[in-house]
Amino acid sequence: MKKLMVLAFAALLLIAYSVPVMAEVKIGGIVFTDFYYITRDKENANNPAYGSEGDGRESYSNTRIELPSITRLYARWTNEDNVGMYIEFGMGGASGSSSVIVRHAYGWWDISPMFQLMAGHSTTPFSPLNPSQLLGTQSGSLNIIGAGYGEFYSGRFPQVRGTFNFGKAFQLAIALVDPNGGSRFTDQIPAPITAADYQTNTKLPRLDVGANIALGPVSIKPSILVQQRTFDKLVTSSIDDSVTTYAGSLGVKFGMGPFMLEAEGQAGKNWGNTRSLIGNSPSAVHAGITTYRANTNSDYRLDDTQNYGYWIDLAFKFGPVTPHLIFGQQQSQGDDNPMSYRTTMMGVSVPIALAKGFTVRPELMWYDDGDSNTAYNSTTATQSKSNDGSYAIYGVQFQITF
Repeated sequence: MKKLMVLAFAALLLIAYSVPVMAEVKIGGIVFTDFYYITRDKENANNPAYGSEGDGRESYSNTRIELPSITRLYARWTNEDNVGMYIEFGMGGASGSSSVIVRHAYGWWDISPMFQLMAGHSTTPFSPLNPSQLLGTQSGSLNIIGAGYGEFYSGRFPQVRGTFNFGKAFQLAIALVDPNGGSRFTDQIPAPITAADYQTNTKLPRLDVGANIALGPVSIKPSILVQQRTFDKLVTSSIDDSVTTYAGSLGVKFGMGPFMLEAEGQAGKNWGNTRSLIGNSPSAVHAGITTYRANTNSDYRLDDTQNYGYWIDLAFKFGPVTPHLIFGQQQSQGDDNPMSYRTTMMGVSVPIALAKGFTVRPELMWYDDGDSNTAYNSTTATQSKSNDGSYAIYGVQFQITF
């Protein structure tokens, strides 16, 4: 791990100082440290979605000090021909383990004031906003930017993207995104089918489109995502069907004086069949297609899952202190399969700028995994209800920026 970190930083330095024709070079980074306490009630502590934390205990609680995986190093270059490149490495992980990943690696060419061509690995134009919740990335629930509790984050992918700039009032971005990965049944696979018994095919790239409309102090950000995959039978499966994932998102950003508001709502289907960051909550784990049969004598088929989510982030700036009030909900519900999951988050995050480059962020968040109609068991044609409980995370995050 240490060798990887050294190599990552050395690569940034080597590239930065080996390109003298570049007009501008910038190297920086952010180091995050999480110090928090997590507590789960009985129902949540025994939820298998959170791994070994739940093993029959009445409740669960733990104190953690961690380097979250959002810690990063980056470098940016531009030249006089309006060509640029950006590379960002992420590092960190749960206690006792860490890793180095490529968060961003892309280049661009500003062909004209009205058009930019970009190619590489980065975020997409879909769902560009996110709430300011940051504490607990390694909590076992992937608590970051409200994923699984109202925020459908499109993720970072290899892509080719064109951005049209029609002035300050309107921009439009269209991205062709790698469609491979995330191709899984998110619930029961009927026996004797296993994950090795089926394959997926893709003929077209995923399409992500996003716009920004500026109206004075208000920015409106509509976006869409569309992806199609085909699940082909191999040996034992009778299932041979195509699966479409789509999502529409509408974000709003408003600022006036010290007051700030950000909000976003999303709707679509089969979000779990992309590699997007939708979280580890019950509504996220069960966000994709399922195999379904109405009774034990019926044939198996694929059933779509409808997805909904929204969040609101209200903030007010008092000098170096900016408290954020956050609320969000997310739901996944089968079309014919009568499964349903709804999750909720609410809390407060308060970044405090103590010095240039040094910020502390006290945060208190409560997460409710809800009462669920559990995923339909297509092998036995049965279904049950469950209380997935709730949990809370509170503590402080340290941010050092350079």
